[in-house]
Amino acid sequence: MSTLHRVARRPFLKLAAGGLLAAGAAASGAWVMANRGRNLYQVRHERTLMQTSVSINVLTADTAAGRRAIAQAYARMAGAVSVLSRFDPASAVSRLNRTGRLDSPPLLLRQVLGRALEISSRTDGDFDITVAPVLDYFLAQPRPLVLDPAMRDAIAQREALVGYKSVSLAKDAVTLNRPDMAVTLDGIAKGFVVDQGIAALRAAGIEYALIDAGGDLRAIAGSDPGRYWNVGIVDPLHDSRLAAVLRLRNAALSTSGNYQVFFSADRRLFHIINPHTGYSPDRYSSVTVMANETTETDAMSVAGFSMPMPRLKQVMAERRQEWLVFSFDGKACWRSRGLPLVSGAAQVV
Repeated sequence: MSTLHRVARRPFLKLAAGGLLAAGAAASGAWVMANRGRNLYQVRHERTLMQTSVSINVLTADTAAGRRAIAQAYARMAGAVSVLSRFDPASAVSRLNRTGRLDSPPLLLRQVLGRALEISSRTDGDFDITVAPVLDYFLAQPRPLVLDPAMRDAIAQREALVGYKSVSLAKDAVTLNRPDMAVTLDGIAKGFVVDQGIAALRAAGIEYALIDAGGDLRAIAGSDPGRYWNVGIVDPLHDSRLAAVLRLRNAALSTSGNYQVFFSADRRLFHIINPHTGYSPDRYSSVTVMANETTETDAMSVAGFSMPMPRLKQVMAERRQEWLVFSFDGKACWRSRGLPLVSGAAQVV
Protein backbone atom coordinates (compact mmCIF):
# COMPACT_ATOMS: atom_id res chain seq x y z
CA MET A 1 0.00 0.00 0.00
CA SER A 2 1.35 3.40 -0.89
CA THR A 3 -0.39 6.71 -1.31
CA LEU A 4 1.17 9.86 -2.72
CA HIS A 5 0.30 13.16 -1.10
CA ARG A 6 1.50 16.45 -2.48
CA VAL A 7 2.43 18.74 0.41
CA ALA A 8 2.30 22.51 0.49
CA ARG A 9 0.90 25.23 2.74
CA ARG A 10 -2.33 25.33 0.78
CA PRO A 11 -5.54 23.26 0.63
CA PHE A 12 -4.71 20.93 -2.25
CA LEU A 13 -3.89 17.23 -2.34
CA LYS A 14 -2.96 14.78 -5.02
CA LEU A 15 -3.56 11.13 -4.27
CA ALA A 16 -2.02 8.04 -5.75
CA ALA A 17 -1.87 4.35 -4.93
CA GLY A 18 0.43 1.70 -6.32
CA GLY A 19 2.36 4.32 -8.28
CA LEU A 20 1.08 7.63 -9.59
CA LEU A 21 -2.63 7.07 -9.91
CA ALA A 22 -4.04 10.56 -10.35
CA ALA A 23 -7.04 11.84 -8.46
CA GLY A 24 -8.00 15.41 -7.62
CA ALA A 25 -8.83 16.79 -4.22
CA ALA A 26 -12.39 16.22 -3.10
CA ALA A 27 -14.61 19.20 -2.51
CA SER A 28 -14.91 20.23 1.11
CA GLY A 29 -17.38 17.99 2.91
CA ALA A 30 -17.24 15.20 0.31
CA TRP A 31 -16.57 11.52 0.95
CA VAL A 32 -14.36 9.34 -1.25
CA MET A 33 -14.42 5.54 -1.21
CA ALA A 34 -11.90 3.40 -3.09
CA ASN A 35 -11.06 -0.29 -3.09
CA ARG A 36 -7.36 -0.65 -2.32
CA GLY A 37 -7.27 -4.47 -2.43
CA ARG A 38 -6.31 -6.98 0.29
CA ASN A 39 -9.79 -6.46 1.76
CA LEU A 40 -8.98 -2.81 2.47
CA TYR A 41 -10.99 0.20 1.39
CA GLN A 42 -9.81 3.78 1.42
CA VAL A 43 -12.29 6.08 3.13
CA ARG A 44 -11.51 9.77 2.74
CA HIS A 45 -13.18 12.95 3.91
CA GLU A 46 -12.15 16.58 3.65
CA ARG A 47 -13.40 19.67 5.43
CA THR A 48 -12.17 23.08 6.51
CA LEU A 49 -10.55 23.55 9.92
CA MET A 50 -8.07 26.19 11.07
CA GLN A 51 -8.76 28.15 7.88
CA THR A 52 -7.32 25.35 5.78
CA SER A 53 -8.47 22.17 4.10
CA VAL A 54 -7.98 19.12 6.31
CA SER A 55 -8.29 15.65 4.85
CA ILE A 56 -8.46 12.35 6.69
CA ASN A 57 -7.71 9.10 4.87
CA VAL A 58 -8.17 5.70 6.50
CA LEU A 59 -7.73 2.20 5.15
CA THR A 60 -10.17 -0.26 6.65
CA ALA A 61 -12.09 -3.44 5.91
CA ASP A 62 -15.23 -1.85 7.41
CA THR A 63 -16.16 1.36 5.59
CA ALA A 64 -18.92 2.21 8.07
CA ALA A 65 -16.45 1.95 10.94
CA GLY A 66 -14.02 4.07 8.95
CA ARG A 67 -16.59 6.81 8.52
CA ARG A 68 -17.41 6.77 12.23
CA ALA A 69 -13.72 6.98 13.13
CA ILE A 70 -13.21 9.93 10.81
CA ALA A 71 -16.20 11.74 12.37
CA GLN A 72 -14.72 11.16 15.83
CA ALA A 73 -11.35 12.47 14.68
CA TYR A 74 -12.87 15.65 13.26
CA ALA A 75 -14.83 16.20 16.47
CA ARG A 76 -11.69 15.93 18.59
CA MET A 77 -9.75 18.17 16.23
CA ALA A 78 -12.50 20.79 16.21
CA GLY A 79 -12.53 20.80 19.99
CA ALA A 80 -8.82 21.59 20.01
CA VAL A 81 -9.25 24.34 17.41
CA SER A 82 -11.91 26.02 19.55
CA VAL A 83 -9.31 26.43 22.29
CA LEU A 84 -6.21 27.26 20.24
CA SER A 85 -7.34 29.44 17.33
CA ARG A 86 -6.50 33.12 17.71
CA PHE A 87 -9.00 33.91 14.95
CA ASP A 88 -11.93 32.90 17.19
CA PRO A 89 -12.65 35.76 19.64
CA ALA A 90 -14.11 33.28 22.13
CA SER A 91 -11.04 31.00 22.20
CA ALA A 92 -8.72 30.77 25.17
CA VAL A 93 -5.84 32.16 23.09
CA SER A 94 -7.86 35.21 22.04
CA ARG A 95 -8.87 35.88 25.63
CA LEU A 96 -5.23 35.62 26.73
CA ASN A 97 -4.14 38.10 24.06
CA ARG A 98 -6.86 40.58 25.03
CA THR A 99 -6.11 40.61 28.76
CA GLY A 100 -2.48 39.47 29.05
CA ARG A 101 -3.45 36.88 31.65
CA LEU A 102 -5.69 33.83 31.67
CA ASP A 103 -6.65 32.13 34.90
CA SER A 104 -7.46 28.41 34.90
CA PRO A 105 -6.30 27.91 31.28
CA PRO A 106 -7.70 24.83 29.51
CA LEU A 107 -5.51 21.74 29.62
CA LEU A 108 -5.04 21.77 25.83
CA LEU A 109 -3.74 25.33 25.92
CA ARG A 110 -1.31 24.54 28.72
CA GLN A 111 -0.07 21.52 26.78
CA VAL A 112 0.57 23.47 23.58
CA LEU A 113 2.10 26.45 25.39
CA GLY A 114 4.36 24.09 27.30
CA ARG A 115 5.59 22.41 24.12
CA ALA A 116 6.04 25.77 22.40
CA LEU A 117 8.14 27.18 25.23
CA GLU A 118 10.21 23.99 25.43
CA ILE A 119 10.96 24.15 21.70
CA SER A 120 11.78 27.86 22.00
CA SER A 121 14.27 27.09 24.75
CA ARG A 122 15.93 24.24 22.83
CA THR A 123 16.19 26.34 19.65
CA ASP A 124 17.45 29.46 21.45
CA GLY A 125 14.35 31.34 20.38
CA ASP A 126 14.36 30.43 16.69
CA PHE A 127 10.78 29.35 17.35
CA ASP A 128 8.82 31.93 19.31
CA ILE A 129 5.05 32.25 19.66
CA THR A 130 5.33 35.90 20.74
CA VAL A 131 6.02 37.14 17.19
CA ALA A 132 2.28 37.89 16.91
CA PRO A 133 2.58 41.72 17.13
CA VAL A 134 5.04 41.78 14.22
CA LEU A 135 3.09 39.28 12.13
CA ASP A 136 -0.21 41.04 12.74
CA TYR A 137 1.35 44.35 11.69
CA PHE A 138 2.40 42.85 8.36
CA LEU A 139 -1.01 41.25 7.87
CA ALA A 140 -2.76 44.58 8.45
CA GLN A 141 -0.74 46.51 5.82
CA PRO A 142 -1.76 46.89 2.17
CA ARG A 143 0.27 44.70 -0.17
CA PRO A 144 2.83 44.71 -1.57
CA LEU A 145 4.67 46.22 1.38
CA VAL A 146 7.45 48.75 0.86
CA LEU A 147 9.92 48.98 3.74
CA ASP A 148 10.23 52.72 4.25
CA PRO A 149 11.73 54.27 7.44
CA ALA A 150 8.33 54.67 9.11
CA MET A 151 7.54 51.01 8.60
CA ARG A 152 10.94 49.95 9.89
CA ASP A 153 10.32 52.00 13.04
CA ALA A 154 6.93 50.33 13.50
CA ILE A 155 8.51 46.89 13.10
CA ALA A 156 11.21 47.73 15.65
CA GLN A 157 8.60 48.82 18.20
CA ARG A 158 6.75 45.53 17.80
CA GLU A 159 9.94 43.45 17.74
CA ALA A 160 10.64 44.81 21.24
CA LEU A 161 7.60 42.83 22.42
CA VAL A 162 8.97 39.51 21.14
CA GLY A 163 10.47 37.18 23.72
CA TYR A 164 9.21 33.78 24.80
CA LYS A 165 10.87 34.15 28.22
CA SER A 166 8.26 36.79 29.04
CA VAL A 167 5.50 34.16 28.95
CA SER A 168 4.81 32.68 32.39
CA LEU A 169 3.05 29.33 32.39
CA ALA A 170 1.69 27.85 35.60
CA LYS A 171 -0.97 25.27 36.33
CA ASP A 172 -3.47 27.90 37.44
CA ALA A 173 -2.61 30.76 35.06
CA VAL A 174 -0.69 31.90 32.00
CA THR A 175 0.62 35.47 31.89
CA LEU A 176 2.15 37.70 29.20
CA ASN A 177 4.56 39.81 31.20
CA ARG A 178 4.95 42.76 28.84
CA PRO A 179 2.13 45.18 27.99
CA ASP A 180 0.77 44.70 24.44
CA MET A 181 2.37 41.27 24.05
CA ALA A 182 0.40 38.63 22.14
CA VAL A 183 0.97 35.05 21.10
CA THR A 184 0.24 33.15 17.91
CA LEU A 185 0.07 29.38 17.92
CA ASP A 186 -0.14 29.25 14.12
CA GLY A 187 3.27 27.54 13.95
CA ILE A 188 2.44 24.69 16.32
CA ALA A 189 -1.31 24.38 16.90
CA LYS A 190 -2.07 22.84 13.51
CA GLY A 191 0.40 20.07 14.20
CA PHE A 192 -1.08 19.52 17.65
CA VAL A 193 -4.58 19.32 16.16
CA VAL A 194 -3.39 16.69 13.67
CA ASP A 195 -1.94 14.66 16.54
CA GLN A 196 -5.32 14.86 18.28
CA GLY A 197 -6.99 13.49 15.16
CA ILE A 198 -4.55 10.56 14.94
CA ALA A 199 -5.14 9.77 18.61
CA ALA A 200 -8.89 9.64 17.95
CA LEU A 201 -8.43 7.33 14.95
CA ARG A 202 -6.26 4.96 16.96
CA ALA A 203 -8.78 4.95 19.79
CA ALA A 204 -11.41 3.94 17.24
CA GLY A 205 -9.28 0.97 16.15
CA ILE A 206 -7.91 2.39 12.90
CA GLU A 207 -4.51 0.95 12.00
CA TYR A 208 -3.79 2.70 8.67
CA ALA A 209 -4.46 6.42 8.26
CA LEU A 210 -3.09 9.75 7.10
CA ILE A 211 -4.21 13.23 8.12
CA ASP A 212 -3.12 16.23 6.05
CA ALA A 213 -3.77 19.74 7.33
CA GLY A 214 -2.33 22.00 4.65
CA GLY A 215 1.27 20.87 4.90
CA ASP A 216 1.23 19.21 8.33
CA LEU A 217 0.79 15.45 8.02
CA ARG A 218 0.88 12.41 10.23
CA ALA A 219 0.61 8.82 9.06
CA ILE A 220 0.06 5.54 10.83
CA ALA A 221 0.75 2.33 8.95
CA GLY A 222 0.59 -0.52 11.47
CA SER A 223 3.49 -2.89 12.04
CA ASP A 224 3.85 -4.16 8.46
CA PRO A 225 6.95 -2.50 6.92
CA GLY A 226 5.46 -3.12 3.47
CA ARG A 227 2.72 -0.57 4.14
CA TYR A 228 3.57 3.12 3.91
CA TRP A 229 2.47 6.47 2.50
CA ASN A 230 4.43 8.37 -0.14
CA VAL A 231 4.43 12.14 0.31
CA GLY A 232 5.30 14.63 -2.42
CA ILE A 233 7.13 17.87 -1.58
CA VAL A 234 6.29 20.85 -3.78
CA ASP A 235 9.04 22.52 -5.80
CA PRO A 236 9.29 26.07 -4.35
CA LEU A 237 10.15 27.48 -7.78
CA HIS A 238 7.22 25.77 -9.51
CA ASP A 239 4.50 24.93 -7.02
CA SER A 240 2.52 23.02 -9.66
CA ARG A 241 5.08 20.21 -9.60
CA LEU A 242 6.89 17.98 -7.10
CA ALA A 243 10.58 18.31 -6.25
CA ALA A 244 10.81 15.19 -4.08
CA VAL A 245 8.84 12.21 -2.83
CA LEU A 246 9.38 10.87 0.70
CA ARG A 247 8.22 7.63 2.31
CA LEU A 248 6.23 8.06 5.51
CA ARG A 249 5.41 5.29 8.00
CA ASN A 250 4.19 5.88 11.55
CA ALA A 251 5.66 9.35 11.45
CA ALA A 252 4.82 13.02 11.03
CA LEU A 253 5.97 15.54 8.47
CA SER A 254 5.58 19.30 8.06
CA THR A 255 6.62 21.64 5.27
CA SER A 256 6.83 25.42 5.64
CA GLY A 257 7.55 27.61 2.64
CA ASN A 258 7.78 31.22 1.53
CA TYR A 259 5.97 30.65 -1.78
CA GLN A 260 2.33 30.80 -0.70
CA VAL A 261 1.78 33.78 1.65
CA PHE A 262 4.08 36.76 1.18
CA PHE A 263 3.82 40.49 1.83
CA SER A 264 6.43 42.17 -0.39
CA ALA A 265 6.78 42.06 -4.18
CA ASP A 266 10.22 40.44 -3.93
CA ARG A 267 8.79 37.78 -1.54
CA ARG A 268 11.42 38.57 1.07
CA LEU A 269 8.69 39.35 3.59
CA PHE A 270 6.36 36.42 4.16
CA HIS A 271 4.35 34.75 6.91
CA ILE A 272 7.37 33.36 8.80
CA ILE A 273 9.12 35.86 11.08
CA ASN A 274 12.63 35.52 12.46
CA PRO A 275 12.06 36.22 16.17
CA HIS A 276 15.55 37.71 16.47
CA THR A 277 15.07 40.39 13.79
CA GLY A 278 11.37 41.06 13.21
CA TYR A 279 11.80 40.34 9.50
CA SER A 280 11.42 37.16 7.48
CA PRO A 281 14.49 34.90 7.31
CA ASP A 282 16.21 34.77 3.93
CA ARG A 283 18.16 31.50 4.00
CA TYR A 284 15.59 29.04 2.66
CA SER A 285 12.45 28.90 0.56
CA SER A 286 11.16 25.60 2.00
CA VAL A 287 11.88 23.56 5.12
CA THR A 288 10.50 20.05 5.62
CA VAL A 289 10.91 18.18 8.92
CA MET A 290 10.06 14.54 9.73
CA ALA A 291 9.68 13.27 13.31
CA ASN A 292 7.31 11.25 15.48
CA GLU A 293 4.63 13.89 16.14
CA THR A 294 3.18 16.71 14.06
CA THR A 295 3.30 19.09 17.01
CA GLU A 296 7.08 18.79 16.79
CA THR A 297 7.43 18.92 13.00
CA ASP A 298 5.11 21.91 12.67
CA ALA A 299 7.16 24.02 15.07
CA MET A 300 10.56 22.79 13.85
CA SER A 301 9.78 23.47 10.19
CA VAL A 302 9.21 27.09 11.24
CA ALA A 303 12.25 27.26 13.55
CA GLY A 304 14.49 25.83 10.83
CA PHE A 305 13.95 28.89 8.65
CA SER A 306 15.97 31.04 11.06
CA MET A 307 18.89 28.60 11.44
CA PRO A 308 22.08 28.68 9.37
CA MET A 309 22.81 25.28 7.85
CA PRO A 310 25.39 24.05 10.41
CA ARG A 311 23.04 24.92 13.27
CA LEU A 312 20.01 23.42 11.52
CA LYS A 313 21.90 20.18 11.00
CA GLN A 314 23.01 20.08 14.65
CA VAL A 315 19.62 20.92 16.19
CA MET A 316 17.71 18.46 14.01
CA ALA A 317 20.22 15.72 14.84
CA GLU A 318 19.90 16.44 18.56
CA ARG A 319 16.12 16.03 18.26
CA ARG A 320 16.50 12.92 16.04
CA GLN A 321 14.69 14.51 13.13
CA GLU A 322 15.09 14.14 9.37
CA TRP A 323 14.87 17.18 7.15
CA LEU A 324 14.89 18.59 3.62
CA VAL A 325 15.53 22.26 2.78
CA PHE A 326 15.69 24.38 -0.36
CA SER A 327 17.86 27.45 -0.76
CA PHE A 328 16.19 30.85 -0.82
CA ASP A 329 16.35 30.96 -4.63
CA GLY A 330 14.99 27.39 -4.79
CA LYS A 331 17.86 26.18 -6.96
CA ALA A 332 19.73 24.08 -4.37
CA CYS A 333 18.43 21.39 -2.05
CA TRP A 334 19.97 19.71 1.01
CA ARG A 335 18.84 16.88 3.27
CA SER A 336 19.71 14.72 6.24
CA ARG A 337 21.28 11.36 5.53
CA GLY A 338 18.43 9.34 7.02
CA LEU A 339 15.61 11.03 5.11
CA PRO A 340 13.58 8.31 3.32
CA LEU A 341 13.82 9.89 -0.13
CA VAL A 342 11.97 7.94 -2.84
CA SER A 343 12.65 10.34 -5.70
CA GLY A 344 14.22 13.76 -6.21
CA ALA A 345 17.77 15.07 -5.83
CA ALA A 346 19.14 16.60 -2.63
CA GLN A 347 22.69 16.92 -1.34
CA VAL A 348 23.37 15.13 1.95
CA VAL A 349 25.10 17.46 4.42
